[in-house]
Order: sequence, then C-alpha cells, then structure tokens
Amino acid sequence: MKIAIWHNLPSGGGSRALNYHLNGLHQRSHQIEIWSNSPDADGFMSIPSDVKVHKIPFNRTEKLPFKDKIKSFFFEKDQNILAMEEHCKRCADEINQGNFDVLFANSCFFYAVPFIAKYVKIPKVLYLGEPFRFFYESLPRIVWEAQQGAKGKLFRRSYWLPFIKDLWIERKNRVQLREERLNYESFDKVLVNSIYSAESCLKAYGSPAEVCYLGIDSTIFKENSISTSDYVIGLGNFYINKNPKLAIESIAKMTTKKPKLIWVANMSDKNYVSEMSSLAHNLDVELEIKTMVSDKDLVNLLSNALCMIYTSQLEPFGFAPLEANACGTPVIALQEGGVKETIIPNKNGFLSDRNPKKIANYLDILTQNKDLRQEMGNFAASYVRQEWTLEKCTDNIENALKSVLK
Repeated sequence: MKIAIWHNLPSGGGSRALNYHLNGLHQRSHQIEIWSNSPDADGFMSIPSDVKVHKIPFNRTEKLPFKDKIKSFFFEKDQNILAMEEHCKRCADEINQGNFDVLFANSCFFYAVPFIAKYVKIPKVLYLGEPFRFFYESLPRIVWEAQQGAKGKLFRRSYWLPFIKDLWIERKNRVQLREERLNYESFDKVLVNSIYSAESCLKAYGSPAEVCYLGIDSTIFKENSISTSDYVIGLGNFYINKNPKLAIESIAKMTTKKPKLIWVANMSDKNYVSEMSSLAHNLDVELEIKTMVSDKDLVNLLSNALCMIYTSQLEPFGFAPLEANACGTPVIALQEGGVKETIIPNKNGFLSDRNPKKIANYLDILTQNKDLRQEMGNFAASYVRQEWTLEKCTDNIENALKSVLK
C-alpha cells in the first residue's frame, strides 16, 4: 500500500503507538509519507530515513482576539480552528496529488478528531486514542456544569464579567464539539486501542469504532533487574488526570515500610507538582519526579521497581502497565478504563477500586513477598511476549487499512 500519514501528536502514548505502527508498516515494505506540524513528535518518534516527511506549519495563538470571542457567541469558528483547517487543506492538497491508496490519520492534540478527512479524496482511516476527554469527563468537574445562580448578585459587576467569560467559553466549546463530531463522521473507519475506548466513542459521537490493539517493543522493554529495589514506580505526565495523589495517599496507608515513589513524566504542571510534593511531605512519603527519561533509563527503573502503581483516571489503554510487565514488574492499577483489558488479577498484577487502603494492602503484599513478586513478574513478562507483540500490532493495523480498500 501507498500510505499517507497525518498526525498532530506530542510525545507520549499516542506518538509511541504511531511510531510502532509506522515502523511496522515500513518493515513490511509499504510506501509511507508523513504530514504534520511536528512529524517526529518533538523528537519522540523514530522515522525511517527513506520515509518522506512533509512539515506543514500550523500557527496557533494562545490568546484569541476579541472579534473571535464575538464570533463564538454565534457559533462561528475561531481563528485557531480556521488555522487548523487551513493546515489540513494544505496537507490534503499534497496527499490528493500523490496517488496514495489510503490516509492513515492520527489524533490531534488540540481537537482529538482531526479535520483532515474532510479534504482528502481517498479512503481514510483514523486511529483515535480517545475523544476530547475535557468535554466528556469530570477533570475534576465536567465543563458543562453551570456557575452559581445570580440571586443577590444580579447588579454586581463581579458577577457579570465571569458570566460573560463563561458564556464565551461555553459557546467556543460547543463549536469545537460540533466540529469534532463532523470530523469523526468524515472518516471511513475509526480505530481505537481498547473496548473501553470504543464504548467512549459510541457515547461521545453516537457511532461505533473498531478495536485495533497495540503492542509492546520487547526488544526495548525487557527484564533488566540489577539490584534490590526500595521504590515503586508511577508513569505518566504529572497532571491531575494521572492521579499521583492517589498513589501518594496509598503509600501513606501502608502498614509495612513505605517505599519511595519515583514518578516518571514527560510533562508536568508546576503548580500541581508543588501541591503533590507538599502532600507527600505531609504524609511522610518520599516522592521523586523524573522528567524526560530515556528508554534505557526507563527500562532500568521499571525492571528494578518493587511494582508499578498505576492510578490514571479512565486510561483508554495504558502502555505503561504492559511496559512494566514486559520488564518483569507486576502492576497495581485501577479497575477502570482500558487497563481492565491488559491486567489479569493475581497473575500480572492487581486491580483495585479508588480506595487507598485497598491499594496499600496490595502494596504491602508485593513488598513483603519476594517470591510472589517474582512469580507475577515472570508471568507478566511471558504474557507480554506472547500476547502483546509488535508483530500482532502490525497485523492489526495492516488488516484494518486494507479493509477500507475492498
């Protein structure tokens, strides 16, 4: 196949998934070209040297002009949406002239479902990590919740200024919500990483998506235990939706010696880091945050951890637990989201509800019982090597792309 790839992904799970797909398809001799504002996801992706790259700029502003705010009141697109549409039109013009068999689009960091499908004239497939979660989940409150009523404040300027700002944001969000649904309906096929993500898409857009499972690179993520560890590891951007607070609170509830919590993140929120560092100090939990860790160092950290504690909220798939498993490390995760499809309770880890005492009990069990930890780690590594291979991952995406050509 001659495949045109489009994405607007930062470093993280989405770009890792695309990297696996891209290299797997390339190894099977498919001809590939990439269109993006940042083709290698800010250096996170490894693109084969013979894959042609088209870097098409996308100029986004953080502060929208006043006229755009007025336009939003009437459900018109703001200049950021128009800029993204223009970017996608430029990409589509080049793709349409390239005699490609299929468009393989990936998520957009700003809009989740990209605009590109509206403009290409070939079969088009989207690999969607998740809907735009901010619109569909409470993080920590759902965006559509109303402000307090105007009783007693109707003639106060302090009420009306936030009211007008909230009205603009609400209208702006509704425009984006509308465009995201229209974009979703423009694709011939939408692929997702888990059954949970497929259900999320059905709830968000009213149309189904097809599960296309990912895989783990076991040549990178493999057992490398070199020392007796005294820490547990968390992995994910240090934001509220990754829920490091629950991990800290759980370690604080342990009845045995509290291990150190090492949290590995590509990105973090400075204010949230400060808040969680204070919480950890108050609860007598040692917290260390490591940023932008290399794969080699990450494998060492995963391999030598007592276990992984994975507290992400409604994670659609979760590379991290399988990466830890591949390194022979059991995982304690929340029984929600796509993680339920990868963690087999009492085999490669434990699943818990959001109860710090229950999570702490699992932490006590694993930190006290070296033999159990080893048994679960051995099963976990074998499980990933057999069931979550890159070969299967490439089979899945290759078959999905071919299916729209029939």
